[in-house]
Amino acid sequence: METRQQHQNQNKNMSVEIKEILYKNNNSDIESIMNNEDFFSDFTNDFEYFDQDNVLAQQIDYFENYTIKKLQHIASYYKIQKKNMKKDLLVQSIIEFENNPENSECVYNRKRMWHFVNELKNDSYFSKFVCFTI
Repeated sequence: METRQQHQNQNKNMSVEIKEILYKNNNSDIESIMNNEDFFSDFTNDFEYFDQDNVLAQQIDYFENYTIKKLQHIASYYKIQKKNMKKDLLVQSIIEFENNPENSECVYNRKRMWHFVNELKNDSYFSKFVCFTI
């Protein structure tokens, strides 16, 4: 077991060096990639499939996990006419609304608010005060 004095002597002989390595950003390489149309053209088909898969996933999610009442709440939030609309048409209307880029802020806010309501409902204290069912 080493003594305190031996340990202090060892620390005196120790040196620490910190080197900062800077990455040289070559903007010309980035610009050449960004301006290369062929670079991005390979991915356009992937995005089309993603959009189709995304819509299909939304349809399955809404049909399997949402009641007509929940879908009506969503439609009301989006100000979608829902009177006498069957579930399949209601789902289609919601999906069309949510996939329109002009509605992205409204969709984000709705999902954020629904998340907050669920958080409140799952809290042992606040659940007593939340009467909104989604």
